[in-house]
Amino acid sequence: MSSATSTVEKGIRRKLPPPLNRMGLFEPYIKDGKKITEIVRLNPVEVFLAGFIPPMFGSVSAIAIALIFHNDEISNYNWQCGRARLPSLSRIINLPVERTFWQLFLLFHVPIRVVELITGFSRYKRMRNVNYKRVWLYELSRYLYFVVGLLELIFLSGLSIIGERENIQVHVIFFYVFGICGIVHMIANIFCHAHSLYYLNPYGRLSYYLKILFTSLYVLSTPILVASFLLYWRKCITWAYDVFALCEYSGVFLNICFHGCAFFDIRYKVTFSVRKIEDAIQNEPTKQQQVEAIPEKH
Repeated sequence: MSSATSTVEKGIRRKLPPPLNRMGLFEPYIKDGKKITEIVRLNPVEVFLAGFIPPMFGSVSAIAIALIFHNDEISNYNWQCGRARLPSLSRIINLPVERTFWQLFLLFHVPIRVVELITGFSRYKRMRNVNYKRVWLYELSRYLYFVVGLLELIFLSGLSIIGERENIQVHVIFFYVFGICGIVHMIANIFCHAHSLYYLNPYGRLSYYLKILFTSLYVLSTPILVASFLLYWRKCITWAYDVFALCEYSGVFLNICFHGCAFFDIRYKVTFSVRKIEDAIQNEPTKQQQVEAIPEKH
């Protein structure tokens, strides 16, 4: 009897449809009284590249175009403390061509970063290490990760749209608040990563150590940036402004590289899909149930 039952079970198992159809999508299924139909599925690596390449390309292009083609316009200006050889990032994105590259590619990636934040906020909750007992501290870090991450994007958009020529005071405030939000977001991200299943291999520890590296360099560059700015304006040390400009450039790249660690966080771990959810018709059989209902032929 048990042998016959085992044979039938094996036959049914062989006839069960694979989880994906020919289009690479899940077959419709019923869960909690809802019929769920997957409409489209996005490759997580492609989503990552759409959020990583544009800001990197836009920032590199803007700086390169300014230094190569418009060097005379912005590098050889003469202020009260002498000529500065390198332009600040604010002056670069104040030029028409550079501004176009900066705004087009950096603002393009903002919606994708929002998706990344929502995904991380949700998955950090579900993937918390149960052995970590300070749940309140973990939850605080998780909310800081999400809320401060959104603020970082808001102020990045603000300083990109409102430049020196629109309102220099507002632009400067947005720039420094963006930097502070970036540091808080990075620290919260690292903390949640360390106390969640994201820390597991094969890529969890690599991502963790890269985040620490980029955050450390980002934090260390901040006092150098502030000190060099003050040295130029208060002590009229001309080379200090070049240091200030280099810190701005490196800060942008370190910020982008930190967010680039998301590649290791989502690879083989996350699937982005759009699904249609509707009320299931009473007694409506799923495809799997239909196959299970087929009698085994002997």
